[in-house]
Amino acid sequence: MIVQKSCLDKPQKILVRATNWIGDAVMSLSALEALRSRFPEAEIVVLSKPWVSELYWRNSAVTRQIVYDPTAEHAGARGFWKLVQQLRAEHFDAAILLQNAFHAAWMAWLARIPVRIGYGSDGRSSLLTEAVHPPPLEVYGHQAYYYLELLFRAGLIEKPKTLTEIRIRLERGEATWAAKHLDALGLRGPRFLVGLNPGASFGAAKRWLPERFADLADRLIGALHADVLIFGSREERPLAEMIASEMDHTPLILAGETTLRQFMALLAHCRLVVTNDSGPMHLAAALGVPLVAIFGSTDERTTGPVSSHARLVNQHVSCSPCGLRECPIDFRCMTGVSVAEVYRVALELVKEVSLK
Repeated sequence: MIVQKSCLDKPQKILVRATNWIGDAVMSLSALEALRSRFPEAEIVVLSKPWVSELYWRNSAVTRQIVYDPTAEHAGARGFWKLVQQLRAEHFDAAILLQNAFHAAWMAWLARIPVRIGYGSDGRSSLLTEAVHPPPLEVYGHQAYYYLELLFRAGLIEKPKTLTEIRIRLERGEATWAAKHLDALGLRGPRFLVGLNPGASFGAAKRWLPERFADLADRLIGALHADVLIFGSREERPLAEMIASEMDHTPLILAGETTLRQFMALLAHCRLVVTNDSGPMHLAAALGVPLVAIFGSTDERTTGPVSSHARLVNQHVSCSPCGLRECPIDFRCMTGVSVAEVYRVALELVKEVSLK
């Protein structure tokens, strides 16, 4: 079903329930920008979890944020009710639910938001005033269009145009901080920085082998006279340390040592990033950093980086993409990706970018 007429006239205040994963949040930025273009005078308030909230800082499409923290202020039934009362007091005209969970629709319904727009999935259609039928994969293709299709099918925007990029822009102060921080870490002056992102919070099935990241890093250091930074979350620091222990050279481990915005600022200083399919992959793409993305259990056609400076490496096998968190057999989709292949693609990309 495609709604031909918008269910909103001139809303003054719109709540947008953000997605909970960094990668999904990046891929939904185009939908936020389209919503801002459609309602330039409206107050657009993003409701997000703490770990993605920094992504929306200084975003021109966002007026302000409400951070939903179910581990602290909004923990348990009492905390959730506190959030609902806060949303009621805001008197929103509409809620756009980019998150597909039943919980998001229930929250908007309890908050008495008069117009509630979202995909009619997860048994929540009765809680929505505009339950949009989820489009089949062949209609939207890439996940970024999935969020744009929601707005289109609700009659809020015209048919989405082809996306060539999704962009995140840092402030000058953030770039200055990153440069000073790298100086303090001993990486002074113009250096060829290579960022490695060996983790993937979704699960181990998305992670290339640590010893291969280590081998690749040593090769890139030798070929490019590079300094290697290993990024990741606090939980992924042991993985970063394992890779460092396998290397002949000494990398700089930054896993678990930065906020999201600080990580983004450091990532923007890299001249090459090698990553699994993950939130940091989408951040690197949106920051315009040249990157090589390794895919195994997931589908690059739906969640690949939206960037002309991205190159993909995968080993097509009969069971891929499976979308599983853990491989139930022999991990052939990742063991089939050789260091030599990733190394070749990385050097080709560096050469291509340097010639532009």
